[in-house]
Amino acid sequence: MAASQRKMFRSLGGAVAGLFIFGMIVGGIAAYIGSSGSPVVAGAMGIWILAGLALLGIGGSFVVSVLWMRSIDEAAREAHKSAWFWGGSGGMGVGMLIVVLAALPVAKTWSIPAWYAGRTDPAAYAATGAFGMLILMLVGYMIAWAWWWLARTRG
Repeated sequence: MAASQRKMFRSLGGAVAGLFIFGMIVGGIAAYIGSSGSPVVAGAMGIWILAGLALLGIGGSFVVSVLWMRSIDEAAREAHKSAWFWGGSGGMGVGMLIVVLAALPVAKTWSIPAWYAGRTDPAAYAATGAFGMLILMLVGYMIAWAWWWLARTRG
């Protein structure tokens, strides 16, 4: 392994460890805000604190992703790009089918579990739907990624 690759992997490892520690800190702050009875912390100030921390976490995740993509070879990069396009799009297509089916009159009888902290308000259902769409896209990505590598490694 070349010295530049070792340096890249050390940087990537440090970035992942930093994100892990950051996630633990954010989790602690979120737990404190959630358990605090203070209207200042639980109100608008809590929202701004968590929004700021979420943006920092998203930015950190983006930096780690860029470092990781720079550290892998061209074939692996192409596998991930292809898998995200085909698998992610396929998973989103499945999710869109569910959205279209929800417009049918029979959908009134469907019961959606309260997966989002036991809440049944519209924001919780929107978050549940967004998370469900993300899961479908990730499953599609994993299938397409495996398919891409299997197609190219068969002798």
